[in-house]
Amino acid sequence: MGSNGSEDKESGCRFTIAIVGGGFAGATLAAQVLRKSKGAVSVALIERSPRLGRGVAYGTKCDKHLLNVRAQNMSAFPDDSEHFLRWARLNHSPAVKPGDYLPRRLFGQYASWVLQEEIERYPGQLTHVQDEALGLNRVNLDGAGDVTIRLRSGASVHASQVVLALGNFPPGEPRLPGKTEHSQRYVGNPWAGRAMRDAEQDQNVLLIGSGLTSVDVAIELRERGFAGTVHMLSRRGLLPQSHRATAPWPPFWNESSPRTVRGLLRLIRTQVEAAERKGSDWRAVIDSVRPFTQEIWRSLSRQERRRFLRHVRPYWEVHRHRIAPEIASSLAAQMQSGQIATHAGRIMEYREDDKGVEVKYRERESGKLRRLRLDRVINCTGPESDCRRIESSLLSDLMLQKLVRPDPLFLGLDASTEGALLDALGEASGFLYTLGPARKESLWETTAVPEIRRQAAELAEHLLVTLAPTRSAQLRETLHTTPTVAQHSAV
Repeated sequence: MGSNGSEDKESGCRFTIAIVGGGFAGATLAAQVLRKSKGAVSVALIERSPRLGRGVAYGTKCDKHLLNVRAQNMSAFPDDSEHFLRWARLNHSPAVKPGDYLPRRLFGQYASWVLQEEIERYPGQLTHVQDEALGLNRVNLDGAGDVTIRLRSGASVHASQVVLALGNFPPGEPRLPGKTEHSQRYVGNPWAGRAMRDAEQDQNVLLIGSGLTSVDVAIELRERGFAGTVHMLSRRGLLPQSHRATAPWPPFWNESSPRTVRGLLRLIRTQVEAAERKGSDWRAVIDSVRPFTQEIWRSLSRQERRRFLRHVRPYWEVHRHRIAPEIASSLAAQMQSGQIATHAGRIMEYREDDKGVEVKYRERESGKLRRLRLDRVINCTGPESDCRRIESSLLSDLMLQKLVRPDPLFLGLDASTEGALLDALGEASGFLYTLGPARKESLWETTAVPEIRRQAAELAEHLLVTLAPTRSAQLRETLHTTPTVAQHSAV
């Protein structure tokens, strides 16, 4: 299992903090813990993959998968905004500009490097446990740890604090009347190994959904030699909008702004009209809202949040989560040539035979029943958010023990403002935390790097000052004297 005194499978290894999940969120949190504690605590990073910092998004091998945030905004550290930009110029190309949209694969390398820097600075204080967490038990180990994490291998890890950095949940399963469990031409997870196997032999592929996942899959299909037609079918047929350079727009949301979805829509539309009169556009208005998005979300009642999810969410997603101009141009060209066809409607029937799949859907605008004849159907509806529907031994165990609960809107897990998970009675845990997409109900915007890096820095400090009193006093002094990120980082 690595350093820090490996023991037998029964007793396991003891750590101060165990982080479950080694994607960007988990790796960045681990780096922050090591950095802020100056290596005073031991960290177990439990991740099945041999590569840390990448996860699904940044683990792609396709160079055409680009970041949808400019390089200047992709630093892993909230107090050193150009950290990634400097690293990219040294490790990718000196010509990288602040506004470039770089390959996601490259950012995965950067995230791994950030963690590796801290591992080398504080050797022996982080162990990559290449395994899967199945559940946990509260124990008493002579004060050395009060949680045991059970692993698929049969081993165990003991820790004082546990953080779930699970990233996005796997895709939800759409309702497809007529599809059976033995359907051979249906792919439930677009990131599964078989999702695009032999795709170059197909003529027609249907992507259920038309958001960012569908865009990624369409790009990879072309890279794999698929020359046929990509069909994208979603309820509204909306595609992500493109980034475009615009004149900045001043912040306009404040404490006196509306606290209803209807009022906020009216406010944003008014601002867009004003921006257009001054030569800017809606992109600048949406970007000016971004620093306040979490505050706006918290200001809404639960009823208004539900109203947003029911009526506005799809439109917000395609305008807020935009794609790189290069990708948008490629999609537009393929749509013009007929290589990509978009459809708006609801699937009414899925019928599969030896020769292919027939999908019937009711067209949104006309109400007419349409048919598509396909070679393959790929579920691109995006990650499931309702943790009750997730096939996860760990989450099932935690819910069975009533240590965690779904949030009221079923967008993730219920958590406090510090990221402590709430139990079935609504009590904040003193040892179990989370960050990233699982906190969507309380923060809404919690999936992009700018939000996650801030959470990682804040949670790392919170974890360190809530340890046992004797250690906590020492850590407070360490935190007070820790140099800034810019002093630590030499790139």
